[in-house]
Amino acid sequence: MMGVGHAHANRLDVSRISRNGEFSAGFGAAFVTGENRDQTHRTDFGAGRIHELALDLSYTFTDRAGVSFSTDNDYSDAQVGVKWKVLRDRALRLDIFADYGFAWTKNARTHDRFGHNNVDAAVRIHGLIGDCWQWAAKVTGQYVWIDSGNFWNINLNAEVMRYLHPNWAIKGAASYDMVQISRPKTIYKPSATIGIVYNMSPVAAVHPYVKYHFSSYGGDNTVGAHDNYWKFAVAFSVEF
Repeated sequence: MMGVGHAHANRLDVSRISRNGEFSAGFGAAFVTGENRDQTHRTDFGAGRIHELALDLSYTFTDRAGVSFSTDNDYSDAQVGVKWKVLRDRALRLDIFADYGFAWTKNARTHDRFGHNNVDAAVRIHGLIGDCWQWAAKVTGQYVWIDSGNFWNINLNAEVMRYLHPNWAIKGAASYDMVQISRPKTIYKPSATIGIVYNMSPVAAVHPYVKYHFSSYGGDNTVGAHDNYWKFAVAFSVEF
């Protein structure tokens, strides 16, 4: 049988439950191309850039809770967080997250701070269907402190994954961001991702994927940022 019960079920799985005492890390690299709203176009691959994906570290210290450290934050240097596993049933699982992103880097001459402190909270439901399917849905709210006016962000994310072999699966996701909600114009940013997860060993997995970020709409403050772009990336996960 090729179900998830016979797979390694590594950290990159959509509906995996971490074990008590487990320490894991995730990292990777991505090639990004696209265009900017200030007419500085980067639509060809030769004009793209190689980016490092975020470093994620997590430790599960009880059957119900864990802590994390990550550089995956758009507004600050890094973030620390906690996670509570409220429900752990096979068909329906419920997690609650809370993170604090700290912007501690300053300009050495002016002492102006780079980035902005922020906090987020999320609810995620996920589960297994049969022996091969996994699914998840997550809602995240983020509050950012900034001198020109604080604002909210909301992210909606859905994931699905199907194992076709005990060691590899197809994984897809759709994401919808609503950014700077409390400002005059909210920005809407949809994206879609598809790739595979290959469990190289019981403790290591690799996830090559392709992501397309559709054109943002709503606000007019995405000048200088990538928009309407492709991302070709590979992520790795290791358990210790």
